Amino acid sequence: MQAFRDLIRGWLGKALLVLLLVPFALVGIESYFVGGQAAPVATVNDQEIGQLELDRSVDQQKQRILASLGENPDPSLINTTVLRQQVLKDLVDREVLNQYAVNAGLLVDDAKIAKLLHEAPSFQENGVFSQARYEQVLRNMGEDPATFPAKAKKEIAVSQLTTGLGQSAFVTDKQMNNLLAVMGQKRDIHIATVSAAAYLTQVKATDAEVQKYYQDNAAKYTVEEQVAVDYMELGIEQFINKVIVSNEDLDARYAEKLKDAEKNEQRQASHILIKIGDKVKEADALAKIQEIEKRVKAGEDFGALAKTLSQDEGSATNNGDLGMATRGMFVPEFDKALYALKVGEVSAPVKTQYGYHLIKLLAVQTPPVPSLAELKPALELEIRGIKAEELYIEAVEKMDALAYESADLQEGAKQYGIAIQTSPLFTNKGAATGIMASRKVVQAAFSEEVLKEGKNSQAIALDNKHSVWLRVNKHLPARVKPLEEVKVDARLATELDKASLLAKAQAETIAKAVNSGKTATEIASQYNLQWQEFLATERRAPSPAPELLKTAFRLPMPKANTMTAQTAPSGKDFVVVAVSRVEAGTAATFTDEQKKQAMASLANTVGQQNLKDFIVHLRAQAKIKETAPKAAEQ
Repeated sequence: MQAFRDLIRGWLGKALLVLLLVPFALVGIESYFVGGQAAPVATVNDQEIGQLELDRSVDQQKQRILASLGENPDPSLINTTVLRQQVLKDLVDREVLNQYAVNAGLLVDDAKIAKLLHEAPSFQENGVFSQARYEQVLRNMGEDPATFPAKAKKEIAVSQLTTGLGQSAFVTDKQMNNLLAVMGQKRDIHIATVSAAAYLTQVKATDAEVQKYYQDNAAKYTVEEQVAVDYMELGIEQFINKVIVSNEDLDARYAEKLKDAEKNEQRQASHILIKIGDKVKEADALAKIQEIEKRVKAGEDFGALAKTLSQDEGSATNNGDLGMATRGMFVPEFDKALYALKVGEVSAPVKTQYGYHLIKLLAVQTPPVPSLAELKPALELEIRGIKAEELYIEAVEKMDALAYESADLQEGAKQYGIAIQTSPLFTNKGAATGIMASRKVVQAAFSEEVLKEGKNSQAIALDNKHSVWLRVNKHLPARVKPLEEVKVDARLATELDKASLLAKAQAETIAKAVNSGKTATEIASQYNLQWQEFLATERRAPSPAPELLKTAFRLPMPKANTMTAQTAPSGKDFVVVAVSRVEAGTAATFTDEQKKQAMASLANTVGQQNLKDFIVHLRAQAKIKETAPKAAEQ
């Protein structure tokens, strides 16, 4: 079940990474099956996609994008309208795939899901499944622990479908040989640079041209707005030593541990399933399971009956054994019946969405709980952390009130013994270190309330254990340097632009001469150029520069004893890129491993296209109604 492992590792292990390893634009949409009361934003064959689901998916995708932008990303860089449209399209695509997967019977049985959940490191403590951690991790991700197993089954079904489509792609020998010929191609490349600086003596900028350049490039000569702030920082560590841990606290915390241990109780069940389907009516399935129930009551071995009669292929071969599972691992009806049994008891027929079951409880396993004395050091540490957090939160609220009521930060700093510090000047881009590295701090410093109204900020969380308050100490508005201050630079830049145009014209003339049939030697002599030669150059060669290499490999193949050429910019200079010989690659020049990688790459490309085509087909067959996605209310 690689798909499930990807689901757990990618989604729960790394919260801002992709949900499933699906090789197309659907990657990263996590809230496919979230309900909502708002009018649907789309329907797919009468299956609704709600506004809440869209809002949540957009927010999750936005967080992933911001995380990929490194530290202190600017949210304004994301076009939310475009993002919402793309996410809605992806949700619809996902739904048509899900419906096809369900109709195709791509389902995973409950026993497998339970086993996979127990083996997922994200849900384990000290290498053992923990129900408390399972619930905590899922709730932190905004998921319902009770419905997650069913959701995981759907995700795996879609993943199996998309993976199968991708892996079904094949590549012909001809396609492979063509790919290797292109990949292994070598070219004799010739580079000549026409320098803009060489034409500076031929140009002169007038005062009017300098003035225009200055006006057109005002941003280049603008000194950005800057602020320095006074700030004070409060951390949870300031309250750790103020906490007093009583025996009552220890007893209460230990009692919580005992309750958690009860939640981690695992039950081993065996079951017999008779399915209900198109060919089997409910009444017939019930009659059959009741007949088996009579045989169990008559003393026949439950495991032997499960092996021969159960229609759950996943567990029947193992006498119906589903392995150890905690509460919530199975569908509610099954779960309720299982937890009502004593060891050795067999339930009455239980109806679920899969059919009718007989359930036998084989064993109950409760993890051992250390004594209070053994846990005391750890419990004291936990209690100190919890109480320190309570004191910290209380202090943040008090500091907020003081910051709101005070004209400066002095009163709050005095009450909690905090030093007021002053930052260096910084722009709205922030800085790499210090509190200015926090995007939230930068946004607060440049906010209207703090910058223009001169107020203290409210608490700004650096993380869940540290907060800062700030006020402006110094403000330098943005300003454009006067022309007199930058006139020399503006004049040189203007003249360099004019020289660059002359260099471009000369480079184009040279390229035209090359394409007309003149040799490299003739060109060098006529235009006083020096060619750089890169013979038998491969596509991924370290030189010439990547952009020049791309230009060279885009050029048409030259005829014998001629060259083809094209110009390319290089800063203010222009480069003539020419090719005199092309050598096709052959399979013999590649190792077996390289061929294998090339084959996999091409097959993957074909598979991705097949998948996209399949989605287009499913969309055409489905009844889809979309409404314009609304922005979430803030």
